Amino acid sequence: MGTKAMEAIVANVRQVLQEAGLQADASLVVAASGGVDSTVLLDVLDGLGYRLHVAHLDHALRSNSADGGRFVADEAKRRGLPCSVERRDVRAYARTEGLSLEEAGRLLRYAFLDQVADRIGAEFIALGHHADDQAETVILRLLRGSGTTGLGGMEIAREGRYLRPLLRVRRAEIEKYARQRGLRYREDPSNRDPRFLRNRVRGELLPLLKSYNSNIAEVLNRTAALLKTEDDLLGELTQEALDTVICECCNDKVALDSNRLLAYHIAIQRRVLRTVLQGLAAAEGPFDFARVEQVRGWIKADDKRLRVLGAGLRGQGCGTRYILRRGQRSAVACCFEIPGVLVLREHGVKIRVQVVSPDHFDKDRLGGAQVALDADRLGTRVQVRSLRPGDRFQPLGMEGHKKLSDFLIDAKWPKISRDEVLVLARGEEIAWVAPLRSSHAFRVKSTTRRIALCTLRRWDGD
Repeated sequence: MGTKAMEAIVANVRQVLQEAGLQADASLVVAASGGVDSTVLLDVLDGLGYRLHVAHLDHALRSNSADGGRFVADEAKRRGLPCSVERRDVRAYARTEGLSLEEAGRLLRYAFLDQVADRIGAEFIALGHHADDQAETVILRLLRGSGTTGLGGMEIAREGRYLRPLLRVRRAEIEKYARQRGLRYREDPSNRDPRFLRNRVRGELLPLLKSYNSNIAEVLNRTAALLKTEDDLLGELTQEALDTVICECCNDKVALDSNRLLAYHIAIQRRVLRTVLQGLAAAEGPFDFARVEQVRGWIKADDKRLRVLGAGLRGQGCGTRYILRRGQRSAVACCFEIPGVLVLREHGVKIRVQVVSPDHFDKDRLGGAQVALDADRLGTRVQVRSLRPGDRFQPLGMEGHKKLSDFLIDAKWPKISRDEVLVLARGEEIAWVAPLRSSHAFRVKSTTRRIALCTLRRWDGD
């Protein structure tokens, strides 16, 4: 390998770091396995003069796995660099969490690197992935049935923290650099273990594909780059659609405008739903094509049944909306003095009760989320609670009492949102079913001297 080729690798790394916004004196964590990729990356970065901290995680998958950590620590010491080496039981973690060894190792590795970066105050973490790793990743994701997001492969810069400075460099070039520089590195035996799918793709599938196209790695990298730019565009269009389609959003609930959603191209519909489902489910995703299509089909068919989606999610159509919910809200029961304010953090709502004079009362502002009650009839201490079996009340304007369950059905209040309904009561007598209707028994009359103005509002922590 000539000097120019070595300089090209250094220039490539320098460009990636400059595009990421690294200053000349930036602190950088370098993920090091001891293999040729991370060793070359460390050598290049060390030559560029950044403040480096070497980090190695022992996955404890072999009896001699600690040898890798000692090798990395010795190399860091030789270079005069600080080093963190820790051990995690990947096999036990995989068993506990129901993950593959590869996925468990990846999660623990990134968590470790984040911890090191946070501890030393480093803004970026450098990873040793290269162009051949990218080709393998594209194939692996294709085998899993990924869409354009997955097939776009790994990003050179991800989440403003993780950098892959060698992602445009081939493995053969990296190995030649190491030989030219006389670098010491070690081969990880697990990289040849056929139990890992990536190893079989590297050792069996890619060589077979190379017999059909000798430039298969370059083709896969180019395809990934093309799909990544197209995916970025679709991502922007999806965000615009989300801003239009979402009509209600809180930490455990998203309500979509069904008509607006269905007006978009089918590709945007799918992306909107996948984004919403993944956001609600958090770590339980990702949601595959079949599940996204199932939900889209229910929305298109105007389905009103309560559906269980998995990952703790449920869905139900209601009017022109489709509601998606995570989990169940805990029952509440608490008292407060009026006038006063009660914040129910888990429900994300705030109830305010003001006492006003009938002379300064604007009845035009009233509705289900803001009602007027006779303050003297209500008393000075009220209870706010969740629904209970057998609850009955007299809806405003009705002569007789009605089961609250029947009232909700008549009001077309969806089952999926029943745990959002609260009642404000004096003792056992319900005065207000929030946010729907007040009780006729607590209505404001011509003889009312003081009015309790009750308001239910979203609470966002302010």
